Amino acid sequence: MSSLAVLTLTALVSVVFGYEELIELSYTYLYDAPTMPTQKALELTSIKKGTNKFGIWVELNEFCTSEHSGSHIDAPVHFSRDGWTVDHIPLDRLYRRPAIKVDVSAKASRFKNFNNYEVEVRDFERWESANGIIPDGAVVFIHTGWGALHKNITAYSGEDQYGKFNFPGLSLELARWLASHGHENGHEHGIIGVGIDTLSLDVGNSIKYESHVKLLGHNIYGLENVANTDKLPAKDFLVTVLPLKIGGGSGSPVRIIAEIGGTAPAPIVTQSAACAPSLSLLACASVLLSIIRG
Repeated sequence: MSSLAVLTLTALVSVVFGYEELIELSYTYLYDAPTMPTQKALELTSIKKGTNKFGIWVELNEFCTSEHSGSHIDAPVHFSRDGWTVDHIPLDRLYRRPAIKVDVSAKASRFKNFNNYEVEVRDFERWESANGIIPDGAVVFIHTGWGALHKNITAYSGEDQYGKFNFPGLSLELARWLASHGHENGHEHGIIGVGIDTLSLDVGNSIKYESHVKLLGHNIYGLENVANTDKLPAKDFLVTVLPLKIGGGSGSPVRIIAEIGGTAPAPIVTQSAACAPSLSLLACASVLLSIIRG
């Protein structure tokens, strides 16, 4: 392929997908994925690893894990009886959503021991003062800095001598603010997801999980144990959330992908209509690639 063809194809890919960089926001199971000590971490059992009777290499495994292990999604039904199960979360709330990051790591780091820092409404108000109103249909990420501890589950969970957990999370006031944000700003959809770099949306010592109840009660899904939040910009990126489609599931392990510089989020419409623009662009890319190769 000529240099001109490569440049042409690169430019087309930029138009089709509209991003400058992809960032992985999920941990790797069996390597560094943290799991709440009260939940079952992923276990992998090898069924076959070797050559078969035809000399063909075959690997086959079985795995068992909690829905809420590693980087995972909390479906609304997790804390809301009438909320969506994971298989009923609409695709247009998972695919290429506008996203923002609020960095509270400086404040959270002041709590060295028994850290149950509650992220406050004013943390988000400061973000909006500097960056503008959070866009409609957005996923918001909170960077507490706690992810730096993820390879040491005792430190990451903040488990103390009494078996209680201690780590940052959302205040109930912030959960209320996020749940009503769309209505207060005349938006059609409001905030659709909240992610955090800790084991839970709620602070570690929570016993009523009030932030979960408030957010999930408004069909706002949660993303917990989000990786690499330190690499995210404050704004101007998109996120795609890819859970397993577990029928009736309250959650699922999840792959989360950030597109830095992405400026063309998918619309929140019917699933078939949402797919149409992307499929059209991909078809154009395929045709052009065929011409270049020809």
